[in-house]
Amino acid sequence: MSAHLGSNGRAKSATSQACSPSIPSTDICAKLVTVRDNRKEVIMLALNKPVIIGRNPNICVRSPNGGVIISCQDLSRNGIILNGQQIKKVSIILVDGDVLELPNMLSFTCIQVKREQREKLTIFDPTPPPQPAQKRIGRYIVTSHCLGTGSFATVNVAFDPSKYRQVACKSIKTKRDHEIAQVMREVRILMTLKHPNINRIYDTEENDRFIHIFLQLCTGGDLFTYITCHIESGSQLYEAEAKYITYQLLQGLAYLHDKLISHRDLKPENILLYCPGPYPRILIADFGLARPNAYQETMNVCGTVSYLPPEGILALDNKHLGYLGMPADCWSAGVILYVMLA
Repeated sequence: MSAHLGSNGRAKSATSQACSPSIPSTDICAKLVTVRDNRKEVIMLALNKPVIIGRNPNICVRSPNGGVIISCQDLSRNGIILNGQQIKKVSIILVDGDVLELPNMLSFTCIQVKREQREKLTIFDPTPPPQPAQKRIGRYIVTSHCLGTGSFATVNVAFDPSKYRQVACKSIKTKRDHEIAQVMREVRILMTLKHPNINRIYDTEENDRFIHIFLQLCTGGDLFTYITCHIESGSQLYEAEAKYITYQLLQGLAYLHDKLISHRDLKPENILLYCPGPYPRILIADFGLARPNAYQETMNVCGTVSYLPPEGILALDNKHLGYLGMPADCWSAGVILYVMLA
C-alpha cells in the first residue's frame, strides 16, 4: 500500500499485508517500515510516485546502472536524522538498512525489494556492478551502494561525517605514475569551479593506485535516464522543461568557457539531476576529457561520436585536422536539446 503521513506524523491509511491496487507489486522498489502503538506500518515506494513523510517527499527513480535510486529530499525546518546523523535541507539517497528519523516523531527502516538480476537483452544493457564492502577512505565512509560504473571508474555513495552530508565517491584506477599526475592535474583545475550547474569536487584521496574523487551528490539520476523514462511511459518532455534544462546547460557552459575550459564529452549521460522531479536543476558532470586552454586547437578526437560536431567527425579519418573544444561543446548542447524534443 502507499501511505501518506501528514506533518503531525499520523498515518492517513492503515497497514495492510497486500500492496495497494494503485501500485502494481512489480513497481514496488522499497518499503519504509515503522512501529507505532505496537503495530507495524509500511509505506511502499514505487517508481516515480512520491510519498510524503512529515514534510519530506520520497521518490524512487531509475539509476544509470539499471537499478533504482531511492531519493529523499528534506524540506523541513528541523531536518531529518539518517543513521544517527542529522541532515538538513538536502537531498539524500536511502539504501537498504538505513534508518530515517523525524525529530521527536517516528523512525523508519528502509528495506529494498530484492529481485533476481534481469538478464542482459543486448550488449548495450547495463551490467550491475559487484558490491564491495563498506570502507573508510580518509575522513569519508564509502558505502557499497553503487550509483554508476564505467570502463575506468566506479561511483559509490559516501558519507562525510565532518560535514554531515552524503557525497559521491568516484574511484579511478590508474596503472602508471604519469596517469596519476594527469588525473590530479585535471582535478586541481576542476576543484576551482563553483557554479550551480557544475558538479562540484569537494576533495580527493589516493591509495593503492586508486584516485578517489569526492563530489557533490546528485540524487535524481542522469538526464539520459530521465528522457528514456518519459519515452517508456509514452510521453516526452514538455518544450518548456527542455528549454529550462537547456538554459541551465548553457549557463554552465558559459562559466566553463569563460575560464577557457572545454568539456569535450557533453551528452545526456554526463548531465546529472540534483534531485528527482519535473523541471530539475541539472549539473554538468564527468570531466574526464575536459581540457584547459580550450582556445587551442586539439588534434585528438575525443567524446561520443553522436554528439561530435562535423569538424570532429572529419578529424576521425583525417588525423592532421583539428578542431576547437568550445564550439564542439555548443554543438553537443544543441544535439542534447534535439534529443529532449525528438
